[in-house]
Amino acid sequence: MVIFRLIYRIPVFIISCLLAIGLAFIAKLLGASIKIRHGIYSVWRKSFLFLMGIKIKVKSGLKPEFAAILMGNHRSYADVLFILSGTPTVFLSKAEIKKWPIIYQAAQALDTVFVQRNDKESRSNARKDLAKSISRGLSPVVFPEGTTSYSGLLDFNPGMFYTAAQMQVPIVPFVIEYSDPEMAWVGKEKFIPHLLRMFMRPKWHVDLTIGDAFSGDNGEKLSKDVHAWMQRNLTNG
Repeated sequence: MVIFRLIYRIPVFIISCLLAIGLAFIAKLLGASIKIRHGIYSVWRKSFLFLMGIKIKVKSGLKPEFAAILMGNHRSYADVLFILSGTPTVFLSKAEIKKWPIIYQAAQALDTVFVQRNDKESRSNARKDLAKSISRGLSPVVFPEGTTSYSGLLDFNPGMFYTAAQMQVPIVPFVIEYSDPEMAWVGKEKFIPHLLRMFMRPKWHVDLTIGDAFSGDNGEKLSKDVHAWMQRNLTNG
């Protein structure tokens, strides 16, 4: 059965990726709005989750219908597929993604904001670009831990909280938990081996908890409040 899953999942994944990325790029070149390009992404996303046998189970909360900064804990690069939002999303990604074929092209088509994590000015500019995107009706997605872990919650990088406070934009927190923690992508595991593990897995699910919006003019307090909310809502926190 494992071989069978690899035989049909890998070709379908590659073909669907190339098709979706091609359509999104053409749409972008023709001047299509991010909403149209996000629609293409949404169709591909649902198809991919079905192909991989991954279900999203909402434990509590409702997907936000307004533009806000969406902040959650981080388990793997696949987390971007498990976020529910009533508005188009835009992602913050490390600059190293530019070296990843297919994923980088997809990120470009969706107006992803790239950041050099070891460059203070780059981090500041990226945060401002994300916050400004809310005025365009977009919801930036940020993983404030900055890296992945199997379980629990790491300390937050506080920068985006201060930007949110300064620019008076709301933060909607969420928590994701894998039914199998071993599906997380952590440490020095390479991208391709992890992707193959996902292909070989028959099915699994992700529990999603969505919170109410946080807002305020104190970045430090926002960071502490959001961290405390996530900690409370993590089953294995």
